[in-house]
Amino acid sequence: MKIPVDTCNTVIFDLGNVLIRYSEAFCLDQFDFDPDIRERVANAVFRSSTWYEGDKGTYGPDDWCDAFIANDPEIEEEIRLVYDRLCECIQPADYTLDLISLFRERGYRVYYLSNYSEGLYEMTKDRLSFIETFDGGVFSWQEKCLKPEPQIYQTLLERYQIDPTKALFFDDIEENAAAACREGIHGVVFTPSVAFDILHNR
Repeated sequence: MKIPVDTCNTVIFDLGNVLIRYSEAFCLDQFDFDPDIRERVANAVFRSSTWYEGDKGTYGPDDWCDAFIANDPEIEEEIRLVYDRLCECIQPADYTLDLISLFRERGYRVYYLSNYSEGLYEMTKDRLSFIETFDGGVFSWQEKCLKPEPQIYQTLLERYQIDPTKALFFDDIEENAAAACREGIHGVVFTPSVAFDILHNR
């Protein structure tokens, strides 16, 4: 698919594994768990439906940890340890500020559209400080819906009066990029090289 970058004036970024690095492994590496416990914690927390329910706003900061514990009560202590350092699953990416600056220099309005939980946001908002410079954005927990549901794309478009035919959307998950395309947005599966190539080819 050819991206008509010459006619685009808006860029929309996912956050996890786009403008920040998300890694359950990096978080779990902070603990000296034996392999069985590590796997159980990963299943109870990061790989559970509870994680996605957090993204959807079903759980907030006050009850998310308890919901993880309910997935495997025998390892409550380990789950609480991980929850207290859950911010470690989010790490800065070294190219982020340069990428945002380049889009700004080329006259783009800049937005975010991210599946993100309120609990994780409260723990990591210092690592997301760059979004304070954006023109706006949508978090899934606030809207009670998730990518790739059409509603969340339409919420962003309508709230900020974005013309989808003039918007690029970068997401690391192909399904989410494809869903953006169905809403008329130019969805692109993100890698840093793809994003920089699009800019340089404009």
